[in-house]
Amino acid sequence: MRAVQFAPGIDPHEVLERGKVLVLADAPLSLSAEYRELIQGIRQREGHHKNIAYKPRQDKLSGLDHAPTHAQKRLHAILRRYSESAVESAARLLPRYGQRWSLDYASLRPIEEAGRVLPIKKRNDLLHTDAFPTRPTRGGLILRVFWNLHPSRPRVWWISDPFENLAPRYAGAAGLGQIARRWRLARSVLRRLGLPLAARSAYDEFMLEFHDYLKSNAEFQSTCPRYRLEFPPGAAWMVFTDVVPHAVESGQFAMEQTLIVPRDALTAPERAPIAILEKLAGRKLA
Repeated sequence: MRAVQFAPGIDPHEVLERGKVLVLADAPLSLSAEYRELIQGIRQREGHHKNIAYKPRQDKLSGLDHAPTHAQKRLHAILRRYSESAVESAARLLPRYGQRWSLDYASLRPIEEAGRVLPIKKRNDLLHTDAFPTRPTRGGLILRVFWNLHPSRPRVWWISDPFENLAPRYAGAAGLGQIARRWRLARSVLRRLGLPLAARSAYDEFMLEFHDYLKSNAEFQSTCPRYRLEFPPGAAWMVFTDVVPHAVESGQFAMEQTLIVPRDALTAPERAPIAILEKLAGRKLA
């Protein structure tokens, strides 16, 4: 079973760390018909901003294409509420993580995923694991809380086997060894020169490369195990998106909150992607 419905007696930490999707019993919050109408009226230009981002630490909204000031303020308030509610819900379910995680961005995804024409590296319909080009995690895991806000249609995902299955087969071809050696050499030079170390670790560099490698690997896309998941209107779910390869077939109007969980907060730290990669590489990557 690739998606597990939360129920009493289930350990959500175990579900997530084993590379499964945790479907929540309730939505993070309720929205009035007025607010739902506002969200469903958003029209983003394809190829410009695909998501509307909310940065909780700065309480800042970005990425919203032309909209009246009053609409921007109301949407800002909605995303703030969602972010706060999603974090509270996750903390109740995942107390072990909640003591250690760091707060990242939330987003609203208003564009219909089906039929989008995008460059390979930006396509959501290709299976991939997540990595951030501008926000390195240095080995932390990417935990995301999703909510399908579409009034009548499911959000349809495909997922594959978790990172611990993929890495031994594909990490070498994706450049793990070269990246690890290059990072080690760069650290050595910077230390000799007394200069600060780069913010991005070898782990971050590899995970970004792996994201692109999986999307562009036709053999992987066509032959890997694939499992279809439908999240009905109003459904909410959690998943480590750097552990579970995932793709979005269709869906519109979803919200998402990201949390970065350090590997030593896991019940089994050896399942973290960085632990798996360090074992394969034979050296530290962050």
